[in-house]
Amino acid sequence: MSQVLNNYAAQLDQAKMPAGKKKVLQTALTLFANNGFHATTTAKIAKQAGVSEGTIYKYFKSKDDLLGKLLEPILFEIKDNFFATIDDSQSLEELVAFIVADRLEFIEVNFAFIRLIIQEVLTNRLAPQYYGAFFNGDNGMFDRVRELQSHYPEINQQLIPSQLLRAFVGPILTYVVQERIFQIPGTTTDRQVIVKQIIASLTFKSPFVKLS
Repeated sequence: MSQVLNNYAAQLDQAKMPAGKKKVLQTALTLFANNGFHATTTAKIAKQAGVSEGTIYKYFKSKDDLLGKLLEPILFEIKDNFFATIDDSQSLEELVAFIVADRLEFIEVNFAFIRLIIQEVLTNRLAPQYYGAFFNGDNGMFDRVRELQSHYPEINQQLIPSQLLRAFVGPILTYVVQERIFQIPGTTTDRQVIVKQIIASLTFKSPFVKLS
């Protein structure tokens, strides 16, 4: 997973497209990740890419459109890799422990870009058209968690895909926000607790709540 952004940069190098468009995408990828969306102007992108601002607007309607065009394939790369290395022989606890360790490593390596994605989704700058298929498309995240649900009977079979995905993402994202954004130091047992929290959410069964 730590190679997602590097893979995308390599794909850009090999992509068949006008040289000016490729330079803009390559430069914007670096500047957005390092400096953030708002601190990166089209003038900065153009200067570092060695093109005119007119070249940017020749291929992209706006800076928001440029961001969307960058993030869409990266989101698909993340989706395709999220459960790619899971061993079917793993127990549920082994599976969850692997996912927690692997995804935290990925977020650590690519935190600047992950933060950018979250910021732009929360501020509605990244239109749903760019991330909708990430969840609902063929072999999207919802399809992948359904596969896990069918493979592990101990997972609550009444949970719907959004609840399953939230069970995985919620504790991991909360831990990252705590450590990386609020600078609250963690402990050596945090990852073990996250694993237990995810398993508890996946296997949760209450006689008082009827899931529909």
